Amino acid sequence: MRFSMMRLSVVMVLIAAAAALGQEPVHVNGIAARVNNDIITRGDYVNAVRDFKEELTRQMQQQGKNQSDIDAEFEKLRPTVMDLLIEDLLLEQRAKEVGIEVEAEVNQQMIEIAKENGFKNLIDFEEALKKQGVDPEAARTSLRKKLLQQIVIQREVWTPIFQSISDKERREFYDKNKDGFTIPGEVVLSEIFLPLEGHTGTEVEQRARRLVTELRAGADFVEAVKNNSPSSRASRAQNGKLGAFKVTDLKPDLTAAIADLKPAGVSEPIRLQDGYQIVRLDDRKQPVLRKYEDAEVQRVIGNNVVAGRAEEARKKYMEKLREEAYVEIHEGYPSAKNQEKSSKQAKGKSS
Repeated sequence: MRFSMMRLSVVMVLIAAAAALGQEPVHVNGIAARVNNDIITRGDYVNAVRDFKEELTRQMQQQGKNQSDIDAEFEKLRPTVMDLLIEDLLLEQRAKEVGIEVEAEVNQQMIEIAKENGFKNLIDFEEALKKQGVDPEAARTSLRKKLLQQIVIQREVWTPIFQSISDKERREFYDKNKDGFTIPGEVVLSEIFLPLEGHTGTEVEQRARRLVTELRAGADFVEAVKNNSPSSRASRAQNGKLGAFKVTDLKPDLTAAIADLKPAGVSEPIRLQDGYQIVRLDDRKQPVLRKYEDAEVQRVIGNNVVAGRAEEARKKYMEKLREEAYVEIHEGYPSAKNQEKSSKQAKGKSS
């Protein structure tokens, strides 16, 4: 049985990792880097480079890039892999330092992943993992690390940003994005449909226009539905009722046709592919701007402001962690950070 992940793809990542470890047993114990009291093994590095290249290849192939472009981009970005491994390890160390516990979350996510993949319980899921050569505890370890990293960033980067947002900033975001806080207007519609059925478009259009005139003069709408809409039309069985729709979901021609109608008003004939449609506006609800004080509005504002600052704040936070840490990268393992640092030092000497 294969697995289809709807959330964190723990299973497939571990299956790939298990296969890679089987292919490179000699390299696992070699040390690629030291980060405080922990190490990054050669095996960790080799697997990370492989995964990075596979993901980069997938993304660039989707963009229509050829193999030469992919190889060039990989060589350009390869030095970032070591830095990402170091960052992950620093976050895990920070989580241990401040006493973050995620076992309950690990168990819950493992249960949810099992359910999403059609397993009745966690025991059956773990048995399936074992059959594919994956240690369930390895799955938990991988998930645990990701959760620890995420929670550290959330607590020490995102939360401080959220707490520092001023009311002025919130107001400015709200005022600039009122469309996003507006509940769309809603309309309730009914229809009469006049099919072509062997007639010319002009003939059916003229009949539709006469019917509009009759309806506006007081003719019974339901009776007109029975006399004109074919039995094959789904709305006929509902006396012409189509239901409620958000105005933003309507097609432009329909939106224009009902724009000036009041409840009980009927539109001019609307040309469809197989006939003409006459629409009655049964009810209209105007758009509503949600209040600034609304708790959900405040949550959305906060999340968006945080998102706008998150990347730069995360970058500064990781630089601080790395500056305060002991990091030793062994020869033969490229690091973009080290290359950048060496470049700056060289420029400083030349000036």
